[in-house]
Amino acid sequence: MNGSFFLTFRNSIFYPFFLLFFALNVFFTIFFAKGLWGQFKIFTNVSSSMSPTIVQGDLIMTKKSSLDSYLKGDIISFYSDRFEPNGIITHRIVGAEKTLLITKGDNNTQQDAQRVNQNLIIGKVISIIPYLGYWVMSMNSASGKVLFLIIPMIVIVYSETKVIQQYSKSLY
Repeated sequence: MNGSFFLTFRNSIFYPFFLLFFALNVFFTIFFAKGLWGQFKIFTNVSSSMSPTIVQGDLIMTKKSSLDSYLKGDIISFYSDRFEPNGIITHRIVGAEKTLLITKGDNNTQQDAQRVNQNLIIGKVISIIPYLGYWVMSMNSASGKVLFLIIPMIVIVYSETKVIQQYSKSLY
């Protein structure tokens, strides 16, 4: 028997899904680690402070801009130690005091007590992708790692083991 008749992983129905999954993982890893070309960064919104504009689970894309381009009404992401060390907050600019920006979440009743130094700004929000952040968060969870890493690995090993077994049987 010829080995080319046997199902291999490359010829299986799983292969296109594996390639798509791999490409998406590489894409998101590059964005989350360094940002694309240093200008764009992606974040997952984990709070409801910007509802209804940005809801929990949305993916936020920001673009780094010059310091003088941030205006009242812009939504920005910036570093803040308010909730955790090196945490990231995404809020709207509602005013300025000298060189510091005043921000507020759309769903909050009061302005943020801490003013934002322009050097802490990561970028201006240029795109909001609804609910895609849940997918990203699930990939970082323990069950997500099982689902997105271990199960595909088991499928590949099983598929290739079957091919090897069928090929070795065809030799005798």
